[in-house]
Amino acid sequence: MHELAYLSNVLAPVFELAPFSASLLKRQGGPYYPELQETIDVLVGRGMVFASDIRYVFIPEEGRYRLHANYRVNYELARGTLDAYKQAYADTGEPFFIEELCSAYSMLSDQELGRAFVFDARYADHDVDNNEVIDFGQWADPTRTNFSRNAALSFRPGEHLQPAERIFMYIEHVQRKAANGR
Repeated sequence: MHELAYLSNVLAPVFELAPFSASLLKRQGGPYYPELQETIDVLVGRGMVFASDIRYVFIPEEGRYRLHANYRVNYELARGTLDAYKQAYADTGEPFFIEELCSAYSMLSDQELGRAFVFDARYADHDVDNNEVIDFGQWADPTRTNFSRNAALSFRPGEHLQPAERIFMYIEHVQRKAANGR
């Protein structure tokens, strides 16, 4: 979930949307949004999200264990809320972006899920070390620092591609890099 949230932040500008979160602390273990985790926990408690494969994972940079799980939406309970969200934000293009990103992200194998961030252009930037802030445009010009956005916009120069096509191409690019280990 955190990796998907991260990708939504770096790829939102492809749809001319602002990132949902303007910055993130880069961690060796991958993206982590404490507020998102709190929300997920509440949704699990309400039955709107199912948690499975629950386990403890040691987080080296924190020196402690954290509970990890796989999550999926309980559409029976969440459908009304999701429909209301889609209606409320329909004029922004945000629901379409989220659907397209989730669809592209679902192409990743189980082994690649949660590990694709390693091959993401912005997260892999060596100018930002672990425990430093990745800026999605809060302080720096995103056209210069959001390499994920720039990569997605650079596919097939000269051709008019829809933003959704660019998202799919970018996720496929990350997937190929993951498959080749570089």
